[in-house]
Amino acid sequence: MRDMKKKSSMNKLEKKYYPLYIVIPGVAIFTIFYIFAIGGGFIFSFTDWSIYNFESPNFIGISNFLDLFASQSFLPALGHTFQFAIITTIIKVGIGLLFALLLNRAFKGRNFFRAVIFLPCTIGALVIGYVFTFILQPDTGILNIFLRSIGLGALALNWLGDTNVVLYSVCTVESWMWIGFNTAIILAGLQSISGDLYEAARIDGASAWQTTKSITLPLVTPSINTTITLCVIGGFNIFDIVMSMTNGGPNGATQVISKLSYDAMRVGTLGYASAINLVQFLLIVIIISPLLSFLRRREPDI
Repeated sequence: MRDMKKKSSMNKLEKKYYPLYIVIPGVAIFTIFYIFAIGGGFIFSFTDWSIYNFESPNFIGISNFLDLFASQSFLPALGHTFQFAIITTIIKVGIGLLFALLLNRAFKGRNFFRAVIFLPCTIGALVIGYVFTFILQPDTGILNIFLRSIGLGALALNWLGDTNVVLYSVCTVESWMWIGFNTAIILAGLQSISGDLYEAARIDGASAWQTTKSITLPLVTPSINTTITLCVIGGFNIFDIVMSMTNGGPNGATQVISKLSYDAMRVGTLGYASAINLVQFLLIVIIISPLLSFLRRREPDI
């Protein structure tokens, strides 16, 4: 009897603490690679830590931040980052919503088109960047060759060499890559809407536009808000596609904050790079916090 009671109490303890066994590894990974990393970056941003004094950095206060704000490259990089985030968010969310509405309808080959649209985001950004670098070449690029072949040579531009065009070229490639991801999120939201609502609307004589405006768009708003948030965060963290396509050029026309941090780390000024990362982190927090509050207020009460 005692053994049975012990086993019963042990089973109860195991059931009670079983969720902790699952949570602890995730919490440990998050703490080590995120919390400690953010804390370490915060501390080192106030030091002269570099590859030359790697083991004994000195506290220098806000000198790194003063140097960053005084540098000629910071404000342009900040402006490009804002532009990139805004442009790509509009394209990815807008076209993603359109594709999701189309792919939510029943037609032959729907699953094939879903897979095709989602495919680009499964390919590495560096690979896509290098491929489009060749496609957008001014003389030998496939795009300009095609435009000239159909009599639209006036539209054949130096897509990656013209400072007035290059940022939009990179934004277009980034958007093309992630439209499928946003389409999938919004499509999941569309498919969670009960068909009974549409049936009731049809019985009441509602048109397709009235159904979309009064049922589809309000109920898919949470999914749209999720894509907007992810796109804005991704836009402010953009690095890989810029690195692979333009390396911040030409003449700094696509220089972004993440690239500034990379350049600082590449030359060994790790404290300065940490300061840039901290500014980037605070910038995202300052922008995302009111944005989330605004988007949540627009979500319908269900």
